[in-house]
Amino acid sequence: MTARTPEEPTAGEPSDDGDVPDLTALVTQARRGLRRDVAALEAALDAAELFVPLRSHVDGAPEGEVVALDRELELVPHFLSDDTGRGFAVLFTRPELVEGVAAEVGWQTDGRELSVCSLPGRVACELALGVIDEEAVFGLVIDAGGASELVLRRAELASIVAGAPVPLVGYLGDLPPLEDEEVLLAEPSDPPPPAFTAALERCLAELPEITSHRLARTFNRERDLEPHLTLRLVTGADADRRALAERVIGAVGELVPPPGYIDILFDDA
Repeated sequence: MTARTPEEPTAGEPSDDGDVPDLTALVTQARRGLRRDVAALEAALDAAELFVPLRSHVDGAPEGEVVALDRELELVPHFLSDDTGRGFAVLFTRPELVEGVAAEVGWQTDGRELSVCSLPGRVACELALGVIDEEAVFGLVIDAGGASELVLRRAELASIVAGAPVPLVGYLGDLPPLEDEEVLLAEPSDPPPPAFTAALERCLAELPEITSHRLARTFNRERDLEPHLTLRLVTGADADRRALAERVIGAVGELVPPPGYIDILFDDA
């Protein structure tokens, strides 16, 4: 473990020979939300460091010295809160990224200039996971306030710590389909609930712009946590597809069977 001020150089920065992964770039890429991008970040954690802003100095860890993690040390980190008052653990991929946040919120260490502690990436994530209870501390934010800011819920962070990363569905909404994505398609194993089917048919009957439709169960490993319903609608190219999708969601949203969401895709007539 190393305690440093933000201005000091750190082994967590990319080395000239490229042996140390660039966690900042990997966190930025993980913001796409795809499973493979999160997996690339997870794979780099054992070879790089993350940085913790300290509220109190670590007893037995002199400033600027490396301390072996072979004994119990107590870390007292800073936390952030969102607009609703929910707390978040914080980690940074580079110590200089702490500076803007520290200045904005007034972080100090024992009433003096802020110090940060560098930890092996996976150890830092494990410690963050240990304080997230989804009540007082809701999740983890990496590189808060920066272009690489990444917010992880507890289950998402747990999957990374366990070496089995999942897609970050909250980041996937604005990412268009990619050419190399594979979508598994199958007819629903069980018929959708009658109330859902009836509501869908009523809605589609009121939308003459939609000339045909197909309902299927799909799974995209890069984006999905589990199989779910996907509705493909055929319309003319000039149809207001956003408005049509909103009409359909408004009609069936509360009736969608588990896992509780449906994808709506459009094809040209």
